[in-house]
Amino acid sequence: MTKRFVILVALGLVPLGFFVFASGGSAMLIFLSYNTLILALFVADFILTPSKNAVSVYRQADTKLYFKALNHIELKIKNNWTSNLKIEIKDDLPDWHFEIISRDMMKKVPPGEESIFSYEVLPKKRGAYTFNNVYVRYDGVLGLCKKYVTLNIPEEFKVYPNLKDLSKYRLIMQKHRLLTHGQKRITLRGNGSEFESLRDYVDGDDYRKINWMATARMNKLIVNQYEAEKNQPVYVLLDTGRSMSYSIKGYKKLDYSINAALILSDIVNQKGDNSGLLVFNTDIAGLVPAGKGEAHRNTLMEALYHVEDSNTVSDYHGAFFHLLSVQKRRSIVFIFTDFETTEEAKELLEAVPIISRRHVPVIVLTVNESLENIAKATGSTVQGIYNEAMAESLLAERKGIIRALNQRGVICLETYAENFAIDTVNQYLLLKERFSG
Repeated sequence: MTKRFVILVALGLVPLGFFVFASGGSAMLIFLSYNTLILALFVADFILTPSKNAVSVYRQADTKLYFKALNHIELKIKNNWTSNLKIEIKDDLPDWHFEIISRDMMKKVPPGEESIFSYEVLPKKRGAYTFNNVYVRYDGVLGLCKKYVTLNIPEEFKVYPNLKDLSKYRLIMQKHRLLTHGQKRITLRGNGSEFESLRDYVDGDDYRKINWMATARMNKLIVNQYEAEKNQPVYVLLDTGRSMSYSIKGYKKLDYSINAALILSDIVNQKGDNSGLLVFNTDIAGLVPAGKGEAHRNTLMEALYHVEDSNTVSDYHGAFFHLLSVQKRRSIVFIFTDFETTEEAKELLEAVPIISRRHVPVIVLTVNESLENIAKATGSTVQGIYNEAMAESLLAERKGIIRALNQRGVICLETYAENFAIDTVNQYLLLKERFSG
């Protein structure tokens, strides 16, 4: 029933009121006749209004959606009837992994014409999902009834890691600098191993690159400009074990790591190097050999969109030996992992020498904000003081493990999850500049 029908029925109560106060039989007759007419019109409206074939629905949205980003989805509705139809639709989103932010899902569509219905959705989980039914509701020809139609239009949508920041990073890279979250600039002066040109000396240049013959000839300091070495392999090793399953600010460590891994891989390719990926847990879950180009990036996306965490403890030894077997050339290796217990940390400590002899490992860890907050709290109760002491002890133990890794020549990058992308890219640029110098 529509609002129009309810209003018309309500108007029929007016003669009934006269009947109550005036006891006039004519009022009751008018009341009954009026409502019989309204009911007859309602039935006629239901019969005259077309059913399922009145509308056609087509999905025309891009089936690639991006995690934690607003995605625009459109459906095209065609009115197959001979009169205007006021149509409202609702898409059948799978389970609770999608949030509708805004929608434009009600329109009047002229006969024989098409109209676009759209909404924005925020995916909360990566993976492949099938959107099945579209529910259509439209007013009757007389505006007294509403008809409902369920159309089964299955379409698979894949939710990929969010790459909305890639263009921003690429633009900054073109200017040979990268802004960190603290607004500190890293300037790239074109250090490298292949001679490119001569230029004036600027403060901070390596004195070993001064060209003394050119300096004497031009009577000012001149340095050799080098082109950065190309095709350096840079691998991301992505741990999907228990330590990466914990949530930070509503999202798992693994999600932050995947996003950072894709941005890092893209910047690596922008700098002329080759990016590779190895996903591991108790076994090797995926491997993308080092490469570059648009097809390579799509391969990385396909390898990562459905990666899930688990409750098992990852096998570092197996992952590192596997990398050695497929990557012979010296590489920079970013290992996205973490440890929650001393036993997990010891396994990492024991396994790191496997790759540090041939490659340059960078272990990316997440700052434990929960422990930091507890340690900073001023306990006013016995329990509070105990919690504070325990947190400080665990943080001190973690710092000791990081020191032990540093002593083994391993770079440990402990940062906040939301800064993974910025800090890992900066670390890559620093290493590239150091190795090319």
